Amino acid sequence: MRVLKAQVYNPQNEAFADIELPARYEELEDTLQILNGSNESCATDIRHFLGDVILLENKTVQPCNLYEMNYFATLVDNMEDYRKLQFAGLTEAESTECPTMEELINLALNLPTLNCYHTPATCDKDLGDFYIDNELLPQLTDLENLTDEQYEWVREHLDEEKIGREMRDQEKGVFTSAGYFVKNEEIKQLYDGTPIVPKPCDYIFRLELALVPQGDEPNDQNTISLKLPASQADVQRTLEEIGADSMDDCCFYGYESLVVPQLADCYGDNEDFDPLNHLAENINRFNGDELVKYKAMLEAAQCQDIETAITIYEKMDDFTLDRSCGTATDYADKILDSLDLPMKEQLSRHISKNGYGKALMEHNGVDNTSYGMLIPDNGIRLSEQMQKQNNDMEMTISM
Repeated sequence: MRVLKAQVYNPQNEAFADIELPARYEELEDTLQILNGSNESCATDIRHFLGDVILLENKTVQPCNLYEMNYFATLVDNMEDYRKLQFAGLTEAESTECPTMEELINLALNLPTLNCYHTPATCDKDLGDFYIDNELLPQLTDLENLTDEQYEWVREHLDEEKIGREMRDQEKGVFTSAGYFVKNEEIKQLYDGTPIVPKPCDYIFRLELALVPQGDEPNDQNTISLKLPASQADVQRTLEEIGADSMDDCCFYGYESLVVPQLADCYGDNEDFDPLNHLAENINRFNGDELVKYKAMLEAAQCQDIETAITIYEKMDDFTLDRSCGTATDYADKILDSLDLPMKEQLSRHISKNGYGKALMEHNGVDNTSYGMLIPDNGIRLSEQMQKQNNDMEMTISM
């Protein structure tokens, strides 16, 4: 479950991106790719916690890297509700107003074995009431031997606020936004500053397959996972395991595309299986820059199906992805820098670079994607090339 929303910032190009955590490795990498940064070069802040989680209410957490923030979110996600209350108390009692993520992770790691307790009391009077009602005061152990009338008289004459204050001083407890908190041992240094990073998935696509059901009842309790790219032997082994002769005997109940999120909704049915597996083989050979360019092209073309995704793959050599440009103004600056013009500085001061950049992008067929400027070699926007190719194909079929 996602427990917090974070904002990641790349100071080199002043780019921002939001992400909900904890996230898979591929989601973390996609966010860094959008920012054209790395885990080391980008800073991450907590925007707010999600759902009913209320932590660090009076704290301003210092920025950290994305992997470390994700590790913290994973620890919070694994906490039971009562542990979250304890953690809220622990952070207020033990950390400064501006704690580091390293401090918070260390406190979270201490929590499962730490000798501490938490009560809902928010003032000395509430605390005194809590100790009296729960018979936690050794001085009042004989109250149970009193008659109801005697007990009520004693109860009315007790100073709950004074009792609560004395217990708080004795236990060295503190009131926090989450209630009263007591820690009975020292915090150990359990975190060495190296966050646990999610493991990358070992596939490009993943299918959950099952035999086609005989009746109306779904067969989703008898699925088997097939990771792509898959060899013919892997496919045959999977078919034999579910008792199918071919993919025609199968239906899918799950499809995952974490490596290329733009293709998350593109798998329609098992007629696309062979093209999907072939595409997975090609994507699997990408280096980091090639993968980013492919994702930018899928976004620019608003890819909706596997056939289009394959066509886009075949056009990759005809495009350049400029990751240094994030706005029309950036693009205008880049073009102006490449031109040998008289009084270029004066020209820059007298034109609207944003407007000029947009006009240049339109003229040169440039798409502004989440990953940078997608620039065609022939000056024709990718979506227009795709549309022309579809029109030509329709004309060929109709002739």
